[in-house]
Amino acid sequence: MKNDLTAFLSGGVAPLDLLLVESTPYLPAVRRLYPEAHIEVVTDLPEVQETQEYWGLADAWHGLDYRPGVLPFPEESFDLILAEGALTDAYEVYRCLLGMNRLLKGTGALLTSFLNIRYHKVLDFLQAGEFPVQQEHYYAKAEVVRLMERALFQELHFVPGEQEEDAAAGAAWAARGFSDYSHDLSTRVWLLRAERSTAEAAALKSIFTPATRKELARLLHRIEYDVQRAEAVKELCVLCEREGIFFEYLADFVRNTCHHSERVLQALRGFL
Repeated sequence: MKNDLTAFLSGGVAPLDLLLVESTPYLPAVRRLYPEAHIEVVTDLPEVQETQEYWGLADAWHGLDYRPGVLPFPEESFDLILAEGALTDAYEVYRCLLGMNRLLKGTGALLTSFLNIRYHKVLDFLQAGEFPVQQEHYYAKAEVVRLMERALFQELHFVPGEQEEDAAAGAAWAARGFSDYSHDLSTRVWLLRAERSTAEAAALKSIFTPATRKELARLLHRIEYDVQRAEAVKELCVLCEREGIFFEYLADFVRNTCHHSERVLQALRGFL
């Protein structure tokens, strides 16, 4: 079985902002899936931009080496970053991931992949006292989960990138007590979609503008900590009426942003 990162892409005509980081082989497919998107490409290989099959597909090219972990774009610039080698090739992986998280919009996602150190052929090498790897990083899936959480990603989705169809491929290691959840022992490459927000929080962010959400959060926190609460409730009522904020949305927003959510909801029930 062999998949690539397009397994995570549904396509559409929305004018999204996309960034491809050393992932130019994906450019034709991404442009086909998102014909109205603004696509920027980062590559340290100047000859790639001259490749005929990529002509006219990207809106901007940047000749940069992303591996040190810093990309010179404003915060919250992109809806999607496709960086196939971010986990395997970056010099300082945590710094690189944290930087990419910073570049994503509130509902954005990072697509990447990693080499599985629990793949049965890698384990065979280790058993023989060998590990023929020079530069690339290898990971166990559990370690990737911890790393992505440290880099402030909220929701993770894994798909096998290269997985042997023979279910018995890792049987010898499973017989020794090695966990083989999702046929991990027969998977050489895992693909990963890392969301900056949970699905619930992303839905909340997609309805109203950042300015409206910021004002909403400010007023709710004043209510939560009883800072001129009566005035804050009145301002909140005006904001909800002006922007069309309905109570079900407000209740979900409170639960996602306030530590004492029930206290805030109780204070609002008599007004909204």
